[in-house]
Amino acid sequence: MINFLFVIGCSSQSVSSDQDNSTTQPTSNSPNRRNQLGGQPMHQPKKGSGGMFQDPSGFPAFHNSPAPGGPPVTQRGNWSAPQQLTQKPTGGYRPQIAISPSGKMHVVYYDRLKTGDIIRHRYSDDGKTWSKPVQVGHDSERNWGPDLVARADESVVLVYDHALADFSSQGFLTTWRNGVWDAPTPLTPDGKREIGSGHVANANGEDLAYVYIGKQLGEKYRFVAHWRWYTNGSWQAPIELSLGKADAWHTNVERRPDGSVLAGYDIGTGGSETTLYIVEGRDGQLGEIENLTANGKPGERPHFAFAPDGTDYITWFHKENGMPKHVYVRAGKPGKWGAIAEPSKGYGGFHFDPEIAINKDGVLCLVWGWDANQRAELIYSINKGEGWTKPRKVADINWGKPGLSSIDVDASGRFHVVWNQGVRGYNEVYYAQLEVK
Repeated sequence: MINFLFVIGCSSQSVSSDQDNSTTQPTSNSPNRRNQLGGQPMHQPKKGSGGMFQDPSGFPAFHNSPAPGGPPVTQRGNWSAPQQLTQKPTGGYRPQIAISPSGKMHVVYYDRLKTGDIIRHRYSDDGKTWSKPVQVGHDSERNWGPDLVARADESVVLVYDHALADFSSQGFLTTWRNGVWDAPTPLTPDGKREIGSGHVANANGEDLAYVYIGKQLGEKYRFVAHWRWYTNGSWQAPIELSLGKADAWHTNVERRPDGSVLAGYDIGTGGSETTLYIVEGRDGQLGEIENLTANGKPGERPHFAFAPDGTDYITWFHKENGMPKHVYVRAGKPGKWGAIAEPSKGYGGFHFDPEIAINKDGVLCLVWGWDANQRAELIYSINKGEGWTKPRKVADINWGKPGLSSIDVDASGRFHVVWNQGVRGYNEVYYAQLEVK
């Protein structure tokens, strides 16, 4: 049984100031220290945010807009031929990949049935032969946003959002051991609440870090970014990371090689430029919240990679008037970040949803979605320490638009990526791998 202490923020909560543009902001493990946490007082839309505005197919509206002009990405890279992991009539959406120490690849995604959006799990030892899809989690309603990690003992931890018809939802966790998924365990309370963007990372030992956005169900409430630790054998109370004066939209958390974790989230109104925050966690404690936008660029959907020499890398993308035009990468450590690189610079089209990984040799691989209207594919760039290469295509699917990708790296240094691609209402999931020479 999980005991919950859950504090949801709403716009009526008083705060000490309207905006804090400092580079770092103190935090604590108390869920009530909201006057010191990240958040912006921005004009709010008249309608509420959340599930009622989500397109389950993950097909953003900007795909229907004229893309910025400029040179296209024309050359295909050295990835293996894409392997399609889903099929009609249901296809697949929002795949995620995690590779265990033994090299076993685990992929999850959800497909759309009349009974609901159902999560599937497949695994492979070589990326060529895959197990049959197995249902994970609930067998009805909406099962969205699966995220997974593969741990040192070869177990796999999966979190996801289970939403009902009225958009009330909970976060759940399930673990795969010896070929079997256990019963889902709730991570957030039930009732008239809404959560989303759940992500998980394994820390030292059996510790886990779970981040998500949550709010009370209703138009007047705003999503608040939350953090929750599993440490010393039990789940700790959720910690609020944002104020709830403007919506938190996306969260992410990933493990560093030393067992600490780095998390990020963005704050703003829908379609606007968003403020990007990061915070690190170590041994059940949080560091200081850092407003990365204060000395950098605005943006959303942060993802991380961690080099053998201790350098952190963060990537995100930047919308202007709701249109995604820039993909950024920055290297350093919290509070000590270097210059911002823009691997997408100089190319036409929309650029969005970047993911990044680094192998044992320190080679970085960045993948992101690219849409120039008539041409749209998943593209990538490599950095061996001498700067980012010109972007090339991961594949020539020649159909639909690329969606959210997920990338991981195996012990030998090969990169593995999954993504969905298609049209509004129907997507397929693809897999490919790359060995950088």
